[in-house]
Amino acid sequence: MSLRCLFVVQGEGRGHLTQAMALRHMLQDAGHQVAEVVVGKSDNQAVPTFFREAFEAPVTNIESPGFVSDNADRSVRPWATLRRALGRTPTFWHSLDTLDAAVERHDPDVVVNFFEPLMGLYAVTHSPSVPVVAVAHQYMFLHPDYRFPAGRWGRRWAARAFARLTAWGASRRLALSLYPAPDRPRDTLTVLPPLLRPGVFRQPQGENEPFFLVYILNSGYANEVVRWHEQNPGVRLHCFWDRPDAAPVEAYDETLTFHQLDDEKFLRLMARCRGLVSTAGFESIAEAMYLGTPVQAVPVAGHYEQRCNAVDAVRAGAGVCSTQFNIGRLRTALGRGAEQRGRFRRWVRRGRCQFVRELEAAVREFPAEPTPPLPMEDRILETA
Repeated sequence: MSLRCLFVVQGEGRGHLTQAMALRHMLQDAGHQVAEVVVGKSDNQAVPTFFREAFEAPVTNIESPGFVSDNADRSVRPWATLRRALGRTPTFWHSLDTLDAAVERHDPDVVVNFFEPLMGLYAVTHSPSVPVVAVAHQYMFLHPDYRFPAGRWGRRWAARAFARLTAWGASRRLALSLYPAPDRPRDTLTVLPPLLRPGVFRQPQGENEPFFLVYILNSGYANEVVRWHEQNPGVRLHCFWDRPDAAPVEAYDETLTFHQLDDEKFLRLMARCRGLVSTAGFESIAEAMYLGTPVQAVPVAGHYEQRCNAVDAVRAGAGVCSTQFNIGRLRTALGRGAEQRGRFRRWVRRGRCQFVRELEAAVREFPAEPTPPLPMEDRILETA
């Protein structure tokens, strides 16, 4: 049976977008189709062109909660993010209407939610009559084997609570991981490898060139990159950013070039560079691990999930983490982790066929009696 799928994608950054692109290819190869893609984004973001062009299906934007950065566009302000989200509640109700219209329009066999919080709210308010499968690396936060950074109990509790919200009402939660871990059927939690785009597997191996690749989620970090570059002008850097008013390519000088986000160009350079210095997005780390590219993960200040990703990357043998774009630190990671990279590649290849099977099983077994939610006091104890 050919499945008709509706994708709902959290559009901040590039990680969830590229995961959706990867799953679309897997579904197409299995004879299934994506009827529409609904992308949640904050009002100062645009859906990248490379993402729109990856789908034959229509791509619809909805307004969704997003992080609020400081004036320098460097760090996340958690309380300002919460206040802004609460103040825009009427806008988000309109987004739910748009999402409901997409469900009514296509009558999908399954909705795949890539960590969009409004899909969790939609499940609460509309009780969808089709199975929802939630896909994100953040669902590893709900796994007992996951190791959080030390301290910050409140941030850890909030991260887990938010992950639960995005997957509210989901019949399955697919937790993407940099390493294998046992499934948790009682919690409807299945651990799978990262969803890597087909372009990753097409990249040549062993073609290293003498430059470093930089990816910054917040354009405010560009000044930090420039300062390091001016102290080390002999080191060639290619830096990707998401700056709305920037040209596709801007040469700062002979050895530093800034690029607007470009899906294929970024992968080509990642496969050839000596190392990647990146804000600690899960997808960039996973792609670099598969390509054998050492990583220096720099979490965005105030972004607790990125801090978790950076610690997890070191645990997985991807490279090093730091609080600044001091690219000199990456040199300490060069040549490390060959054994881990081999295991990671095997883990990714083994798991690729399981994603489609999970969606097919979700449709086949629906409606099923959902696992009852834990009482509130048990949930608070479990997240501690």
